[in-house]
Amino acid sequence: MNKIIDNKKRYLLKNLLFLSPAAYLAACDSTNEQSKISSDKFPKIKLKMVTSFPKNLPDTDLPAQRLAKKIEQMSLGKIKITHYAAGELVPAFQVFDAVREQVADCAYTAPIYWISKDKAISFFGCIPGGMTAKEIFLWLKHGKGQELWDNLYSKYNLKGFPAGNTGTTMGGWYNREINNLADFQGLKMRIPGLGGEILNRLGGISVNMSGGEVINSLKLGAIDAAEWAGPWPDTIMGFHKVAKYYYGPGMHEPHTLCEFMINKKIWESLPEEYKTIIENASYASYLEVLTEYFYKNAQALRLIKTYFIGHPLVETINKSKNILNKSKKKYISIFPGSRKNEINFHLDLILNSLLEYNGNFTIVIVAVESQLSLVENISEKYKNKLEIDIVLN
Repeated sequence: MNKIIDNKKRYLLKNLLFLSPAAYLAACDSTNEQSKISSDKFPKIKLKMVTSFPKNLPDTDLPAQRLAKKIEQMSLGKIKITHYAAGELVPAFQVFDAVREQVADCAYTAPIYWISKDKAISFFGCIPGGMTAKEIFLWLKHGKGQELWDNLYSKYNLKGFPAGNTGTTMGGWYNREINNLADFQGLKMRIPGLGGEILNRLGGISVNMSGGEVINSLKLGAIDAAEWAGPWPDTIMGFHKVAKYYYGPGMHEPHTLCEFMINKKIWESLPEEYKTIIENASYASYLEVLTEYFYKNAQALRLIKTYFIGHPLVETINKSKNILNKSKKKYISIFPGSRKNEINFHLDLILNSLLEYNGNFTIVIVAVESQLSLVENISEKYKNKLEIDIVLN
């Protein structure tokens, strides 16, 4: 006689079949660990974290905030970290001394900023022509890298962990064209670490300044060039709006490591379980930051190439500048295409580019009937800035 198993029981049995004994043991282990951390044996501690980056900057300060949150969650709220961006508790380049002297307890920053403290620190930030992001992590985790880093930082009452990485950076943004080594003579550039040493030897002048200062300095001509990280963070900062040339990749930083730095005395006072949490949270942050850079850099570079540098439509308009700026009335005819994706891409690009010119001209947009409403919608936001006529093809 067949027995009928109701849907709920069938669902339960089906899912239980996929759970191995190891999974049950892991679940028990996890429960035991959580019970262990949540017990009164482990004290609640509060730490002050400073960073070397502007508040809420997506590529650097937000990862610091995520790391603080991750440590708090992994410790079941036992480790509470209060985050301070650059300038909120100490300036960007006083983070090293602040943590060493326990003005702050820990920090999210970058070793390349501390070359003035000890040039050996550069080996744990980046070396021009040196290791990649993957290789530096392998050296720190599986070679003797972390041991050497600990020995170096112990002189300054510090402990550091890899907690982020930019991957290979770009060569920087310039307001003068670079065609040969002679063009670096007298070039004043924001570039930290050993990359700055190389620039100095080429006859340039390296300047180390925080992210909050660099854009305005480049815009006002206080510096001739600047490097930051890669297409994603560079566009967030607005480099594409204040510089003419973008070169890459940069040989000065085949990777740039970001670190979780903590006061050594505080570190040594922590329970082993807390140390494991902080270490593993830092490693998880390293992977998250690196992969975010890879993904968003690709998107941003495509945007830069499309809208700001070298696109044939923009180049054609730029070459027509003298004609467009003359006073005699002219008509510019545009056929943006017949497909929706073509129109979205080309029309907005062209109209945005034409905003730069003050010539006396009317833009005639030739539209196919099926896409007339789309053309009208895109043109609408330019109607108070450009003289536009739309005609049907």
